Amino acid sequence: MKKLERYRYDRSVYVAAIGKCGACFVCVDECPEAAIQKVEPVKVDYGRCTRCMRCIEVCPSGTMQIID
Repeated sequence: MKKLERYRYDRSVYVAAIGKCGACFVCVDECPEAAIQKVEPVKVDYGRCTRCMRCIEVCPSGTMQIID
């Protein structure tokens, strides 16, 4: 969890679906900026993403990760 706190709202990092996305779309529903597209695997609109890390926190499979 420390890594999430270190990078929260840091636009120098990106979040992405790494590995096998289960297409549950929990991240899509939880994104406050509507920055995640409901496709498989999910895609992040980095122009809208604020790096709040909510998608990573709620992803049940651990697919959403920080790319630094």
